[in-house]
Amino acid sequence: MKKLIFLITIGALITGITSAQPINRSTPEANLKSAETAEAAANPYEALELYEKVYDESKDRDIAVKIAKLEYELRDYNQAERAFGRLVIRDRKNELTELKYWYAMSMKHNGKYAEAIDMFNQYINDMAADPGLVQASKREIAGCELGKKAKQPENLLVSNIGKKANSPQTESSPSYSGGELYYTSLQSKEVIVVDGKQGDWYSKVYTAAKSGAEFGEPTPLGQQINREGWHQGNVSVTPDGRTMYFTRVQLAEEGQSIAESKIFYATKGSDGWGAANEAVGVNGDYVAKHPCEGELFGEKVLFFVANMPGGKGGFDIYYAPKKTDGVFGLPVNLGEVINTVGEEASPFYQDGKLYFSSNGLPNIGGLDVFESQWNGSVWSEPKMLPLGINSSVDDQYYTRTADGMSGYLVSNRPGPNNLKSKTCCDDIYTWEIERVKVDLNVKTFRFKRKGEKENPALTGATVQVQDVTEKNPARVDEKTNAGANDFGFTLQPDKSYLVIASRDGYVTDSITFNTVGVKKSLSLDKKLTLRLLRREPEYDTIRINEPIRLTNIYYDYDKWNIRTDAEPDLQRLTDLLNKYPEMKIELSSHTDARGRDDYNESLSQKRAESAKEWIVAKGVSADRIVAKGYGEKQLLNECANGVECTEEQHQVNRRTEFKIISGPTNIVIERIEKRETTNKGQPPGGKQSVRPDNFFLKN
Repeated sequence: MKKLIFLITIGALITGITSAQPINRSTPEANLKSAETAEAAANPYEALELYEKVYDESKDRDIAVKIAKLEYELRDYNQAERAFGRLVIRDRKNELTELKYWYAMSMKHNGKYAEAIDMFNQYINDMAADPGLVQASKREIAGCELGKKAKQPENLLVSNIGKKANSPQTESSPSYSGGELYYTSLQSKEVIVVDGKQGDWYSKVYTAAKSGAEFGEPTPLGQQINREGWHQGNVSVTPDGRTMYFTRVQLAEEGQSIAESKIFYATKGSDGWGAANEAVGVNGDYVAKHPCEGELFGEKVLFFVANMPGGKGGFDIYYAPKKTDGVFGLPVNLGEVINTVGEEASPFYQDGKLYFSSNGLPNIGGLDVFESQWNGSVWSEPKMLPLGINSSVDDQYYTRTADGMSGYLVSNRPGPNNLKSKTCCDDIYTWEIERVKVDLNVKTFRFKRKGEKENPALTGATVQVQDVTEKNPARVDEKTNAGANDFGFTLQPDKSYLVIASRDGYVTDSITFNTVGVKKSLSLDKKLTLRLLRREPEYDTIRINEPIRLTNIYYDYDKWNIRTDAEPDLQRLTDLLNKYPEMKIELSSHTDARGRDDYNESLSQKRAESAKEWIVAKGVSADRIVAKGYGEKQLLNECANGVECTEEQHQVNRRTEFKIISGPTNIVIERIEKRETTNKGQPPGGKQSVRPDNFFLKN
């Protein structure tokens, strides 16, 4: 007896099997008869091989058509495109009109969307075109237009789970629970030959655990789940890990049809999975498959797929309310918003959203993954998921983890070890939304001394990171490095940060920046340079009406409250006022020219008053301090409105100053840091509070 070739697509209907007739001679006629027998018995690989032998000798166009259609059926889209293309191009008399549609579909599956659109239009404009396929062509054109525009999100990562867990045969229905991946597979490295000697070839539920970046060798579950003589498929484990749903499929005796496909369930106890039982209420005289537990109207339901009479198309998605474990109410069709004249498959529910696959909606491949939101009474219009989740071929069994940042899917996109062609068979893929993080690398230096060419590394410093996004700063992290000058921190996007470096005997340095708008993980390098405190006292003379810049007073963006790093300078000014009780000062705040003039003046006034209030709270009489906000009226350089300047040049103008307006005409104070008056119009010695490095901070 001639061996029969059988490729099972787990999760879809199991293809029938029949016995082939004995072949006594390898003539074209005999090969043709055997090919027709194999095709009728749903053995496409054997039929294809035999038809190719017949065509090699006969060059019969009808045989070439059979070959092209079998290549498409077996999802070898490269070969199908070539085969249909030859037939369409050579069809001078336009006798093979329908093949234009299949030629276009093959090109679509190969990602050739523009070429496919052109061929679909040729078919639509053909007088002999079938009206049903014309409507399908219009839908496919809409899908091809989507495919031309589709772009995979930069932060979406998709990868095959590996050759150990994925066999050359088809894998299906991944469901991750308790550190294990459950799925169904034949786990065969070759096309299965069903000749009575094939042994145990039935599909089973397997588990596999993560081994490094991929999954390890799978292990089949016991006989309480994997029933001998039946195909198990469509496994789905509930989020709590306590219930498993799956299907059992039995072929009819003649092997050409499905005798039954029913949904079963099992519960997990301390000893593992218990015996499976048939789910009550969802099975009937139809094919039931793809079970998945969810919620509607405030109660648990079971979503599943079936070809019940009266549906919208071949296979539709239904739900049935859960009464008790394994017992459900009457199934309800989800309606025409979800179900189409095409096929719907593999529903997955999470947080009010239903994810499912369909080939009856405009899409970029065959079965594509869509999502629909439940608002308590109706489903929203399905929205196709992006490229990466979807492809130009079939994509289904989409799942998500609880946080929605990763999950699994099944696709016949080109994989590492497919059985016959690059797109013949389904593999399991994992997807992940890259979690955006910002790695901050801080290095500390001290100012170079005379004779040194560059600022040397400063060890033994402490670096503190504060989140200053909100009004009250919050410490993120603090690190001290006794032996080196580098510090690493992990930050979050859409935040504002203050970084302060300190060391005994040195003046602290700080920088502020934000991570607003960061969409991809990145690494930032920042340098902080600390000035050595002078051992010998030095003195400065301050004269009346000479503006003196307070170099350590900074404000957060659009705010005027006093930050902790501004307090030392204000305390020194408070001490000076206490030392000279007859002295009155003007305390002024200035902005750069960016922004509206009236806004800048108002903001600077609030900042000046905030600094005054801080000093008054220390016991200094309020009438001794005149708070004045000048906005952008007293710029120190050429950076006026409309003039393009660097961030450093704008920083020169953002300053807080004081000057003696009455009392002593001049005073001598001990110099703690190098101080420069601001009338030179140059940046002060010491530190710079803002360094752009691709981020910016306004007034």
